[in-house]
Amino acid sequence: MPAHAARDESQAGRALALACIDALRVPGGRARPADPARLEFPPRGKPRYPGGPRFSVSHSAPLVACAAVSLGEVGLDVECEAAVERLTLATICDDAERELAREIGTRRVWMAKEAALKAGGGTIEQIAAVRVFAGGATFREVRYHECRIELEGRWPVCVMTSEPGVPFDVRCA
Repeated sequence: MPAHAARDESQAGRALALACIDALRVPGGRARPADPARLEFPPRGKPRYPGGPRFSVSHSAPLVACAAVSLGEVGLDVECEAAVERLTLATICDDAERELAREIGTRRVWMAKEAALKAGGGTIEQIAAVRVFAGGATFREVRYHECRIELEGRWPVCVMTSEPGVPFDVRCA
């Protein structure tokens, strides 16, 4: 990906994260908007907004999406490209996950793994430690609950939350 495209996606991700934070933490609109300077993007760590709701950003050209929750942890993955369909799951999946991939598709299993990994604050090197099952996943002994949606009626999204039934807000730019 060209450097300018990555920078544009990063800026869009920041803007969406701030919008999601504002949507969840400003009931009635009386508080000041979220301060962009307070967003923290630790190297190879999970982005956060101290004292604010948890959020997760994902991008896959041409989309950048953000999901935020006011309770628990959240992870989000959006995959617009079919390249993930060509992935081999042999080294990152167990037998049950490979069977699930045959039933629901490689893309869905990959997205569930990545969303749970993001919710748990892991790095891509830890993706094999995520266990996916119908309706959720586990990572670092935490169970994540899956929600699947489509953006613009064509791009699949997987959201994982640490709390069951937690409402979340997904915004796209």
